[in-house]
Amino acid sequence: MNFSKTTSYALSVLSFLADHESEKFSAKKLNVELEIPWPYLRQLLTKLSKSGFILSTQGRNGGYQLQKTADQIYLADIIDSTEGLNVLGTCIMGFKKCPFNHTCAMHEVWVETRANILKVLDTTSLDQLRKAGK
Repeated sequence: MNFSKTTSYALSVLSFLADHESEKFSAKKLNVELEIPWPYLRQLLTKLSKSGFILSTQGRNGGYQLQKTADQIYLADIIDSTEGLNVLGTCIMGFKKCPFNHTCAMHEVWVETRANILKVLDTTSLDQLRKAGK
């Protein structure tokens, strides 16, 4: 499964902040560290803040930091906030609806596979993802 660019960037931001949980980072510092295009990063930080993943503090000692711990943030929640989980609700064959008034040969397999993917996303935390990558 491939995540959208927005979800991939969100995972990068959240993972970075989790790796430095006791620090606050300015948007400019995150831009330099993560090499996410500036306009994209600003929109993403707003979205992550509104979704409750990060805390934004204004002022001289302000910046961004995780609002929740990495073990309280699940992949399904991140995907849902960036692109929506409905991306998994589409037909694997690309049909807008099942053709010929019945389901295609892949329908049942995809329904089961999609349910398994959603279960993994619902139960995998950002912390688990970070530990698996080390």
